[in-house]
Amino acid sequence: MEYTDTTKQLLLCEIEQLPNVYLSELQNFIQYLQFKQASANSAVHHTLQPTDDPILRSCGFIDSEPFSETIDNTLYGAL
Repeated sequence: MEYTDTTKQLLLCEIEQLPNVYLSELQNFIQYLQFKQASANSAVHHTLQPTDDPILRSCGFIDSEPFSETIDNTLYGAL
């Protein structure tokens, strides 16, 4: 679909007909689209290596005492 001045004019006409109660919602949506566009244009997608992931690094911590006993009781109840 080609976006032209005609398309923009049609959108402006539709906005003019929109009840005032929806204008702030429309503005929020437009700001979301602008944020999404800016993020897509400027963001460098970084892949986190498992060794650098703080959550994965802390997973082994739960396996040691006293946390392993506590987490097992919390998840599975007293055996």
